[in-house]
Amino acid sequence: MRRKTSRTHARGEESRQRILYAALEIAVRRGYDGTTIGAVSAATGLPASSLYWHFENKDQLLAAALDLSYRRWRHIAPSWNREAPDGSDDSDDDSDGSGAVAPPRSEQIEAQLRQAATGFARQPGFWRFGLMLALEQRPVEPAARTRFLQIRTEVVARIGAWWEGALAAEFPAAGLPDVSPEVPRQLAQLTLAAMDGLFIAGQGRTDLDTDAVVRRLAAGLDGAAVRLTSGSCAPVEGPVPAPRARPPGAVPPAAGATSRERVLRAAAEIAAERGYEGATISRVCARAGLPPTSVYWAFDDKDELLAAAVEHSFEEWLAERPAWPVPPADGSWPDALRAHLGQTLRSLSGSPNFLRIGLLLLLQLRETTPEARAVFLRIRRSLDERVAGWFGEALGETVTAEQPELPRRLATLLMAFSDGLFLSHQLDGVVWHPDLFADLLVTAFESASRSTVGTTSA
Repeated sequence: MRRKTSRTHARGEESRQRILYAALEIAVRRGYDGTTIGAVSAATGLPASSLYWHFENKDQLLAAALDLSYRRWRHIAPSWNREAPDGSDDSDDDSDGSGAVAPPRSEQIEAQLRQAATGFARQPGFWRFGLMLALEQRPVEPAARTRFLQIRTEVVARIGAWWEGALAAEFPAAGLPDVSPEVPRQLAQLTLAAMDGLFIAGQGRTDLDTDAVVRRLAAGLDGAAVRLTSGSCAPVEGPVPAPRARPPGAVPPAAGATSRERVLRAAAEIAAERGYEGATISRVCARAGLPPTSVYWAFDDKDELLAAAVEHSFEEWLAERPAWPVPPADGSWPDALRAHLGQTLRSLSGSPNFLRIGLLLLLQLRETTPEARAVFLRIRRSLDERVAGWFGEALGETVTAEQPELPRRLATLLMAFSDGLFLSHQLDGVVWHPDLFADLLVTAFESASRSTVGTTSA
């Protein structure tokens, strides 16, 4: 009788695993709204009753699926433990006991980020789906999002402990500067933002030199650490901008807005709240206060509508952004960039819909590519070229002749950190002051521009 019970338990656990893997696979392709009990049942070949035997509802199922993916990831994820070259703990000593000195901090950061990149190449479903949930502004918080937030809290704590040890190792007790206890936490949040940006950078691009990006990120994070511990950060000006509140529901149309503009704004709002699957024509019409004929008169289908909505949202955001300054000819580009980024990063706190929707579409592994995703990729390429051109002028002919790939790599770095900052706002309850973040970014770019890399594309 015991053997039968064991076999029954094993079959039950096997069914549960099949359900979880199938649910997460569907979720990363279709999002939260597009993942249904019926779809999971069809994918596993199990009746819906079997799913409900294991899980009370879809919400619990997706939370469990995300948790399982995270536990698998932990076997390959960066541990952020301080270890000597031989693998022994290096918390209180700069050597491994045989006289070997631990590698420089930037190399240690690079090694940890490289582990993260290796894990990203294995498509960690929990990270992808968790970021998708972070971007959706759903009126009710799903259990899976709550679990992802807990995971990120654990990750930040581990990285913060690593930074605390790294700073203590660099500054012996006798010469330890007056470093705020907030510094390791800030560096941990900045590191996690870099990891998020690294993950996003790999979506929709086949020409990305991951090794080069990792090296630049590591050099940038090391430079930011030096800046934070030196006490020489630029003074913070003005109040910290508050995060944008979740949309309360239907938003009154702007005065004088045409029917087309009302439809586009409503489509962008709905897609930002519920993702591609949840942005139905009926919901858009209800939000805009217009009949379906108003939508179909201007757009053939939802795909065309959402592509136009992304472009319209981007154009509105771009019109309100300060223009890029003329690169100074005297080499003082860091000061010009610091002032510009301080203004530009404030606009990200407003959570522009084009960025939210575009990142959602980059993360989703859909069977077919929505037109809105292609529009967003085109927007990103345009911004990337514009920023790379600015860096090229700012660095000057001598530097770019020696490192022709440097302007584009710095542009990639800027986009990665900006994406990470945006996601940090949505998830971690961290409100970086734009002036402080801009100062750290410029410091990171200066450090990255001095690091040596190969000449392949990035």
